Amino acid sequence: MPDRQDKIAEGGGIGTKSVEYSLGFFGVEPDKITLSHDDIPRFMAQLLAEKKFQSYITQLHPVIFIDEYQDTDKLFMAALSEQFLASKTGPLIGLFGDHWQTIYRGDFQIADFPNVVAIDKGSNFRSAPAIVTMLNELRPELKQEVSDPDALGSIQFFHANGYSGVRTNTAHSKEDLPDGIAQQYTNALKERLKADGWSFSADTTKVLMLTHNAIAAEQGYPNIAAIFDRNEAFAKKEDSLIEFFADTLEPVCRAYSNKKYGEMFRILRSGPNLSEHQDKVKWRNDMDALMDLRLTGTIGAVIDHLKATGRPRLSEKLMRREEELAKADAAPEAEESKGTTRYRKLRDVSYQEVIALFAYLEGATTFATQHSVKGAQFNDVLVILGGGWNHYKWPQLLELLETKAVTPQNTGGYHRARNLFYVAVSRPRKRLAVLATQTLSATAMASVQRLFGKDHVHELTITS
Repeated sequence: MPDRQDKIAEGGGIGTKSVEYSLGFFGVEPDKITLSHDDIPRFMAQLLAEKKFQSYITQLHPVIFIDEYQDTDKLFMAALSEQFLASKTGPLIGLFGDHWQTIYRGDFQIADFPNVVAIDKGSNFRSAPAIVTMLNELRPELKQEVSDPDALGSIQFFHANGYSGVRTNTAHSKEDLPDGIAQQYTNALKERLKADGWSFSADTTKVLMLTHNAIAAEQGYPNIAAIFDRNEAFAKKEDSLIEFFADTLEPVCRAYSNKKYGEMFRILRSGPNLSEHQDKVKWRNDMDALMDLRLTGTIGAVIDHLKATGRPRLSEKLMRREEELAKADAAPEAEESKGTTRYRKLRDVSYQEVIALFAYLEGATTFATQHSVKGAQFNDVLVILGGGWNHYKWPQLLELLETKAVTPQNTGGYHRARNLFYVAVSRPRKRLAVLATQTLSATAMASVQRLFGKDHVHELTITS
């Protein structure tokens, strides 16, 4: 890829650098080149064009199963189809998945592949009859049968059409409730659902929102989310700072807080050097100061404390970042790298945002993105349909589900929104609630009433 080649050239070429794949983040460092997740399937697609590699794969893997085929890299799937499926040669390939559940922009259907026989799965072992009935209305071509016809469950749809205040009007958010008001509506609905028996505990309930930024605002780490260009950098711990905090510092602090000192030193991979009582006092004082800084200081203050005490020691990657920052400060006239600028901004953020992010990453909150729960299941699910990303226009989706007026111009957006909606509403075992915060037209409301039933559609109001 040209952008990769340019960055490698800027870094002095490949030379004797090793090429590694671990965290899935592309980068050129003095001693190595790291590959991204997206690079691997592209390399595989190129290799599949080689006859010798085809023979090697067939001999080594006479049967290949590909799970979630609809989310597989488009170039790899094209190579697989061209080299094996079309020619009826190579290994026996089983494609498992559902093109209605793709979470990326590519959209594969079994019918698109040559020499593939489709076997539809009509049984639904997850959801209660009320939810399956709605899914069948949404997707009549795939009739699903419930495993327990007597299982208790419910579906409800809530809208905010009655709100008379000013709504959003930006490139990414049209006719939505303002952030503060939207949060009030969400909280009001949660209280209403609690009265109906919902627990909203992290292990049984999920609140599905569209973007990490929406969750970040709700959960308390908005500045961290705003600093990163890619959500994966913090959500998947690809960034070395987030990785150190999530995998080392926060687990260490939790073990210390719970007085599980053996667990703490296991995480640190070394025991304390205690030759006298004063060493133990110093350890405790340093850890107590760290625990206080986590609640009162910035990320930079915590890092500076760790640099001074070494309890725990910063990772080698973070030490390099500190060195790069120091060099940039020493030569302010030089152009600063994007990574250094990002690191500088992160140092100014309250460390409490890291604590909030850690809770999210551990699944200790009820919030998740709709993208992140594909394949998962929960007793109760609340889905929030709002603005924030112009790739997903929920009012338009609901209208198109009713009018069927899908055109070449809107088909891409329709399938993206439809698939993500389907993923979200098919997660619950027992109870499903949906809240639409954007204004819904009469056509969209007709679609909602058809899917959920008129008796299960409610206007939600709040008291100021």
